[in-house]
Amino acid sequence: MNHHYPHAYYPHYGNFGFPYYHGQYYANPYQPIAFGSCGHTAHPCQGTPPLTAMKLPCELMADSTTTSSQIFIGGSSDVSLSLEYLKTGATATVKVTITESGQATTWDLDTLPDEYQIKENFTTVSPGAEVLLEVTDCTARLRWCEIVCC
Repeated sequence: MNHHYPHAYYPHYGNFGFPYYHGQYYANPYQPIAFGSCGHTAHPCQGTPPLTAMKLPCELMADSTTTSSQIFIGGSSDVSLSLEYLKTGATATVKVTITESGQATTWDLDTLPDEYQIKENFTTVSPGAEVLLEVTDCTARLRWCEIVCC
């Protein structure tokens, strides 16, 4: 049986149906698009198709109900954390503790403005790092994207 499906239907191409040739993904064979859109110049999964790299959005949140949250960073490469926060009381504080390779680094923010704040690229961490977010009279969220292979 001979089926003539467009390239997007062939599972061996990976990356949501985009064919993989010579280190780049192609939406179709006539229009190359660089894989560097997620920071890599080569396939990050250290393999060949059908392995596919994807950006997986992640977040960690703490507020007046859940004043501390902890998570570990996964994926196949370093990630940049973005910190968002909004003061909800008079004595608002945000504390971020990152433990990497046995070393703990802590950021204490205790003078918060009344309006919503965002600090993009707050810091960069490696896979395996543990992150603890603690707040008082505040809602805060850390966001990042992990590169994962499927």
